[in-house]
Amino acid sequence: MAQRLYSVIRLVLLLVILLPGFFRSAVAANDRAFFWQIESAADATATVYLMGSIHFADDSFYPLRKEIEQAFNHADYLVVELDVNQSDHVKYNEILVKDGVFKDGTTIRDVITDETWRQLRQRLHHLNISYENIKHYKPGVLVLTLSALQVMKLGFEPEFGIDAYFLAKAKRQDGSGATKNIIELETLEQQLNLFLNIPDAELLLKESLYSLDESELLMADMVRYWKTGDEKQMEKILFADALLEYPAFSAIYDKLFYDRNRQMTVKINTMLNSKGVYFVVVGSGHLIGEKGIVNALRKKGHEVERL
Repeated sequence: MAQRLYSVIRLVLLLVILLPGFFRSAVAANDRAFFWQIESAADATATVYLMGSIHFADDSFYPLRKEIEQAFNHADYLVVELDVNQSDHVKYNEILVKDGVFKDGTTIRDVITDETWRQLRQRLHHLNISYENIKHYKPGVLVLTLSALQVMKLGFEPEFGIDAYFLAKAKRQDGSGATKNIIELETLEQQLNLFLNIPDAELLLKESLYSLDESELLMADMVRYWKTGDEKQMEKILFADALLEYPAFSAIYDKLFYDRNRQMTVKINTMLNSKGVYFVVVGSGHLIGEKGIVNALRKKGHEVERL
């Protein structure tokens, strides 16, 4: 459970859950998945490929387009948000126990509204979870837990995620035991702290409970937009619609997306000012839109091409 719960951090950050049964007839090799080539604006000879990840998927997403596979094979470095294969899951559990649960007798019921409490009881019943098992979880941790269980109920696995796919390939590159150099953009502590210290965690829990009820239609759209490479519609469903309906989400989105986009852009820009070929895989939501990484790199003068 710890491995699965940890993996869902990436899922919630992207707000993408893939629904089994939809679009399984699509040919992955013909996808228009989010993929860019960035050439350095400086005299450096660096190239960065940006791949928008779906963190939970199934085997219907493979094989990927040959252009994507060729770019990966050509790369010197694989860059990911976090190398989950190397993460310390004991440390992960220690952080959760230390900062993710109430220790003074407080329960989740004590810190949420009556409306959110009713929604929580319904979701617990739907997922067949005992309240006694989660009553001391803080709201952010509860969001992760319920999302993880919902993903498992839908049947998708982190092992089929785009980032997991390339991490596995990096470890068996050329069949000789050699590996690509792997660079992490974030740390385990940084990703966990996003939810342990998230602003207005009760609001996030409340809206997460509502969104889980709507997951089938919502995620079917997201799958389609990823496969067709529809940036505008993906940006609309992930950001514009949510912020229009829930303006209070602004601070949450700043923390989950926009602040991290700026930090990742700084690191990717450093790569572009060096030498080598970097294959960067991050959640699709970090790449698109006015505040996305692709637009930020374009503003820095780098040559950007959608592939």
